[in-house]
Amino acid sequence: MVDTRVVYLEPGKLTIERMTLPPLKPNQVLIQTHQASVCGSERYFYRGITVRPQDEARGGPETKLGDAKSHAYPMGPLGHEGGGVILEMGAGVDQYVGGGKVRTGDRVGSLIYPTFSDYWVTDISNVQPIPEGVSFEVGCLYEPLGCAAWAAIHAGVKLGDVVAVNGAGFAGNILLQGALKSGASKVIAVDVVPAKLEIARQLGAEHVINANEVDPVEAVLELTHGEGVDVAIEAIGGTGIGIVQGLGMLRHNGLLALYGDNYAPVKEFCFHRFHEDGIEVRNLNAVHYTRLRSVENMREAYRAVERGVFNLDIIFENSVKYRLDEIAEVFAAETKDVERQASLKTLIIP
Repeated sequence: MVDTRVVYLEPGKLTIERMTLPPLKPNQVLIQTHQASVCGSERYFYRGITVRPQDEARGGPETKLGDAKSHAYPMGPLGHEGGGVILEMGAGVDQYVGGGKVRTGDRVGSLIYPTFSDYWVTDISNVQPIPEGVSFEVGCLYEPLGCAAWAAIHAGVKLGDVVAVNGAGFAGNILLQGALKSGASKVIAVDVVPAKLEIARQLGAEHVINANEVDPVEAVLELTHGEGVDVAIEAIGGTGIGIVQGLGMLRHNGLLALYGDNYAPVKEFCFHRFHEDGIEVRNLNAVHYTRLRSVENMREAYRAVERGVFNLDIIFENSVKYRLDEIAEVFAAETKDVERQASLKTLIIP
């Protein structure tokens, strides 16, 4: 029997509890956590911003990686970003979904809860092997990095496009790099945290806009001589502000590329421009299709990661590490003043 710490979340409160993991079922593996990380969604949940029951997704079991009621409080065990080492395998475990022999000692990235832990048990279909040539630390970012990299590949940016990236956090700065590598002639980064905007500038953003200092829509329209951008990327999530901003920045026949998960209803939102301006909307999620498509999408994304397409050094240089025992204090500090939360990835080490 293996004991582990797990984390539960309520608005304004995180608690660490101890539990004994159940014996392995035939298709399960026991994993020792190496590194986990905080998702922006968890910060929204901590602030009490979540999905209303009537807005829950309708996907069936083949599209859900977690609990269908995961937006209800208390949430947990928590943590869906992370990775570790396979210590034990159930009798029926043989191949990873998507191919590859499973062995004890394999380093794997997770697609599911609960990685804020010392150990966790999950079905083998919920983890993927970290590719050769990818460091353990980068591999433990499997879910957030795979999602952001896949979104960058499929954002629809073409040669010469002018692109606005709303949200210059971890995902936003991956998407920014993808836009430039795809041939964007100009990328504009929008955020409220000066340190994140400076990182975006270092990564190649021609213009950075602090939405606390100026109206970001007016600023983008001024930069584009009133025309608007070809592609507006939403990488904020939460309250829908990124969708509203992105739409306001978009030109006639532009592309609104949605990455962030928006939980709260968007008030006074008008769809007129979608109709009259022939706006295309693209959903940039990688893991909310079927289980097999999710795996295929993440493997596609990690091929780009393995080939060095993205500057990840700057991500780690602007990330911070904490021990699991500190997680309650970490969430309290990072959500007390969101506009000062400059860490691109907050890493949690057991």
